[in-house]
Amino acid sequence: MAVVDFLATQVTRLRSSVASRLGPETSSSQAYADRRGGDWREVYPAAKAQRPPPTAIDTSAHELESKLAKAFPAAGVLSVPGGCIFGPEGWVVGHRQVWLPEHSWYGENPAEVRPRITAQAVRRVSGTCLTLASNWSFENYGHLLLDSIPRIHLFNRAGFSFAEVDHIYCPVKNANKASAWLKRFGVPINKCIFEPLAQAQGLQFDTLIAPTFPGVRRNYPHWVPAFLRTALPEGAPPPSRRLYITRGKGTRAVANEAELLSLLQQHGFEFYDPALQPEPWLDFSQATAIVGSHGAGLTDLAFCLEGTTVLELLPSDHQFPYFCSLSQAAGLRYGYIVGKSERRRRPGARGPSPYDFVVNQQQFASGLQWVENPSSIVRTAFSGHRRT
Repeated sequence: MAVVDFLATQVTRLRSSVASRLGPETSSSQAYADRRGGDWREVYPAAKAQRPPPTAIDTSAHELESKLAKAFPAAGVLSVPGGCIFGPEGWVVGHRQVWLPEHSWYGENPAEVRPRITAQAVRRVSGTCLTLASNWSFENYGHLLLDSIPRIHLFNRAGFSFAEVDHIYCPVKNANKASAWLKRFGVPINKCIFEPLAQAQGLQFDTLIAPTFPGVRRNYPHWVPAFLRTALPEGAPPPSRRLYITRGKGTRAVANEAELLSLLQQHGFEFYDPALQPEPWLDFSQATAIVGSHGAGLTDLAFCLEGTTVLELLPSDHQFPYFCSLSQAAGLRYGYIVGKSERRRRPGARGPSPYDFVVNQQQFASGLQWVENPSSIVRTAFSGHRRT
């Protein structure tokens, strides 16, 4: 028996060594359930992404549009006997250290990352755990609200209930703020594990319940804002505010913001810093128009009512469709302006750009004209012509 245990230990160490050099073995959720005995429950089948084209103000090279997903993969929940989670990202790992990337931000591109998964760093915990963790959700509001919390919807729609789980892994830096959000969606806070695991540290449960990533990275399906809006209070007055969302002291700020304020004031916009407000999500729901630079401050677009107008200011060095796709999914009227970043990173650089950018005042005036009048002179993405 001692020999068998020794050989099993050596095999585990060898498998960990190979995974550290080559990356772990991967599997889709459906294939894992079929081959290794998990329970896969599909909630939404794979589908083509249906969306209206965004409106590019004056000119655009259409870099933003090229990053919009053409389809969404199937979304659902996988129940994994003996499943593990690793690190603050909550990497979902099954039997024999098989990594399940569909539950992460890298679902469509698993080769871009090498999760730190080691069997020696695993601590066993009895019971059933629901994981809501996602990449960067433990430290960024946008990723928490859009990538983690919608997994509750998949969990519920798949037929599970919180009475079935003993633990809920939702790593965050601010447990009080996270608790407020989770309570709005009926999550029992007494079952939550808020402390993020260290890198390469893992927990193994009798059963791990893992919803997939909501959509694909930077692209959100319609059910994400639809679910989040269920938290809005009933009986609110009709929207009437216009908000300009500033980046404040964050990176990728509008360098010439002061020059744009008079135009904003002429069109009735409030200067609004979400970081200084107690309930920005409620304020967004009361807006008829939102203008703002790309960043986590636009996350609460998810709570704007259908038909709200959005004008996003994008740095040329950081053109990603997070809030374009979110606006489209939520039924908002979306347009954008690309401003010139102070510097340009090398091609293929990953991560957020650190550079501020400048918005052309004439383009900005055209953008505000579009906010007032949808038929104003603009260029629609892919159209290649002006319309009046």
